[in-house]
Amino acid sequence: MSRNAARAIAVAEHGENGDVISVAEACGFLGVHRNTLYRLIREEELPAFRMSRGGRWRFRRAHLRDWLEDKQGAHRS
Repeated sequence: MSRNAARAIAVAEHGENGDVISVAEACGFLGVHRNTLYRLIREEELPAFRMSRGGRWRFRRAHLRDWLEDKQGAHRS
């Protein structure tokens, strides 16, 4: 699937601003370094997916928000 086709699908499903974000956007949203983000993906700690085999990692903003809230709640307990 081409990059433009993947973007068109994301826009159709989630609107122009989209709910699907890139690695760089996820790093900014979570406030972590890229290496930390990839470690969390590798450890299957962070909800992430690829649009195609071998493609770039993508994230749903709502899933990251939920994950972050769970982590913050765990630290408060």
